[in-house]
Amino acid sequence: MLEAYRRVTLVVLTLSALSLSAGACGGGGDDDPDLYAVEFAADAFVTVGDDYAIANSADAEEFLLQFINCCGSLRAVAFGDGLWFTAGTDGVVLTSTDTANWFVQFLDTGKTMRGAAFGNDRYVLVGDDGRAFSSGNAGAWGQADTGTGANLEDVVFAAGVFVAVGDDGTILGSTDGDTWELETSGSTQDLFGVAAGDGRFVAVGRNGTALASADGIVWETATTPVGDNLQEVGHGAGTFVAVGNNGTILTSPDGLSWTERESETGHDLFGVTYGDGLFVAVGSKAVILTSEDGVTWN
Repeated sequence: MLEAYRRVTLVVLTLSALSLSAGACGGGGDDDPDLYAVEFAADAFVTVGDDYAIANSADAEEFLLQFINCCGSLRAVAFGDGLWFTAGTDGVVLTSTDTANWFVQFLDTGKTMRGAAFGNDRYVLVGDDGRAFSSGNAGAWGQADTGTGANLEDVVFAAGVFVAVGDDGTILGSTDGDTWELETSGSTQDLFGVAAGDGRFVAVGRNGTALASADGIVWETATTPVGDNLQEVGHGAGTFVAVGNNGTILTSPDGLSWTERESETGHDLFGVTYGDGLFVAVGSKAVILTSEDGVTWN
């Protein structure tokens, strides 16, 4: 069952009206699915994960968990121009204007999409084997040539630029999601997450790797106090928060100087966001943690 954290619960619903494929996992999904990504926008927190689970909340205290009756996982979620969009295994993409009703489509790929972002009136997805797709309406998607075969794990938009990160220290930049340029990261470690805030991009990854950049082009390597994989990073209230394996949580004012925080869980944490005065982190076995400052977590 869902591991208990103060005032954070999942209420399970089943979306029986949506079936993505014949022979899908019948009867809905696991009540405690791994959650891989979380986003705040339009006065709502939305998190996604295994069994095509989607959960939403207005306050990060109670999440309504919906299962789309299929076998697979959603790995990324983002919001732009009034539209939520999430993507995952087998090139699946779901879109919604209200977080309750979702339209299902598939990209022209069987690869897993792992990162999502919106900017410059473009919806952008990145994923395995260097796949990247962009769209002006989240309905008609075009595949971009990224110039790399590395798995792309995450993407963010800030200061007029999309920045994508991936395996073997891969970092790409684009202004439109269609034309990408390979940047020099100075690292060979896999990079799993990227965020932007206070005029700075920050990327995190394997073995406690953290990088920071003022422009997404020139990157500086930071020193962190952990060796665990850092799966994602978010920014809010002047603070970067990185989360990772074994309940790892780090905070930094600038992406270069990091402090480890107590999370009260040993579960892997895969996603983190900030909104409405709260940091929210999600992870394995439906773990959901909240913090007002990134330091003390419930």
